[in-house]
Amino acid sequence: MAISFQLLALAIVPLALFSGPVSSFLSSTYSSVKGAFLWRFFLFQLFRLWKLPAGPELDHEGHHLLILGSSVAKGEGAEAGPGPNLGWPARLAKALEAKVPAWRIHNRAVEYTTSQLWYDLVMNKTTPEEWKHYSLVILSLSVNNEGFLLTQEEEKLQQIEQHFLKHVRMTVKELRGRLNASARLVLAGPYANDGYSPLHGTTSLRNTSPWSRISNRRCPSGRRSIISSIFCRSLHVI
Repeated sequence: MAISFQLLALAIVPLALFSGPVSSFLSSTYSSVKGAFLWRFFLFQLFRLWKLPAGPELDHEGHHLLILGSSVAKGEGAEAGPGPNLGWPARLAKALEAKVPAWRIHNRAVEYTTSQLWYDLVMNKTTPEEWKHYSLVILSLSVNNEGFLLTQEEEKLQQIEQHFLKHVRMTVKELRGRLNASARLVLAGPYANDGYSPLHGTTSLRNTSPWSRISNRRCPSGRRSIISSIFCRSLHVI
């Protein structure tokens, strides 16, 4: 009889674990733990491996251009298909090929990265002297990577927006202080679409003062343009 009960338990326990609410809970928990582990591993690898160009990469008599940002700035997915090299980094490189003096482009963008990660990378993985090599730095980030599309709660959306704006501005201030006075810092929206003009897609900044001259009336409005609108507001004076 005891053996029968043991066999029955051995049959019921797996059935309970892998069906119904228990199964859903375990699956959700596993996915959550797996996601957290993979994200921590990604961060570990990012801070272990990411660095600015050095050595032979900087042996160039012309200008150096550095691209920072997430997947779009990296050109992720834009090099495949029937029309390769359609990402804006590749197009920019092609446009600069004939320029004199010559430009060398260094792309250090990393997919999945957020505004706070870039601030942390600038602060913890670089020294002020390393930024003196660059004539132009492009920073292209998307609020999508902050989890903006994963919620519909207005309070949460506002928190994400403020977090994004805060760290973009902190990063820009830090970069502006590290670059040479003659260098240009460019904030680039991740996508050249959604109805916003070249002013909002790419805005060149010699210093922070021009931000005050970007009118609120030029920022996109409405829910469909909210991502580009958030980026536009990131251009205003801190």
